[in-house]
Amino acid sequence: MVSFFRGRRGADAKHRASADTTAAAGDAEGWRFTLKGSPRHYDDVLAIIQEGDQAKVYFGEALTYERGAGVALWRVRATGLDWLPVLYDWWAEMERTEPVQFTFHLYVPPQLKYPALDLRDHPPDAVAAYIREHAPYETPAQATAARR
Repeated sequence: MVSFFRGRRGADAKHRASADTTAAAGDAEGWRFTLKGSPRHYDDVLAIIQEGDQAKVYFGEALTYERGAGVALWRVRATGLDWLPVLYDWWAEMERTEPVQFTFHLYVPPQLKYPALDLRDHPPDAVAAYIREHAPYETPAQATAARR
């Protein structure tokens, strides 16, 4: 008889990586912001953001609905933004090889209802400067106090 309470056998690496993003680390530090974009590219964007040790997606959803449209959501805490040019290069390549254009929107707390920037309209260095200036920078002590 098959046990339904045991973990799924043979779960692929992408599924395991996605499961690791649902809990924020208590000792995390960095700028907090949210990116929203195409659900089709959730795993690729997640890998780009987390490739180095400068950024962590502390909460992500591959598919959520916003005003009737399906979007992917990445809530990011980053100490550095060197991954942004890599994201833009990957994005340009995806639009070159696929027939559909897509965009990313940046949201900065506490205003998470409307996007602060459409990344299509700004180069990576301008987006990084905007994040540094407007996104809240959270230390581990502030993160712990906010959860209490």
